Amino acid sequence: MTNLKKELTDSLTELIEFLSEYKEQHNVKCFIETLKNMIAIIETIENPELPIECIEQIRKMYKSMFFPRDGLSDFYIMDSDYAYMKRRNDQFSLLLKRIDSLLKD
Repeated sequence: MTNLKKELTDSLTELIEFLSEYKEQHNVKCFIETLKNMIAIIETIENPELPIECIEQIRKMYKSMFFPRDGLSDFYIMDSDYAYMKRRNDQFSLLLKRIDSLLKD
């Protein structure tokens, strides 16, 4: 059995580190703060297993960052170096997919 608490914390931390490179883009600072709040909630749970209520709260916070305009679903890295741009956007997509899979219903 995987340790959801650790995997989720690690994945959210990795996403914060990724987004920190793009702090000047619209809403990124807000996303980083939301991710930090999610980690803080997880860390308050002493039990190694996350209660359903906690997972639901984290899931709602995570989904709140994907609003129709200017949300994480619209976040895209632009760069004149196509290979770099593609690699970074692929990394970003993989991070989101990993978190999605950890928070799936």
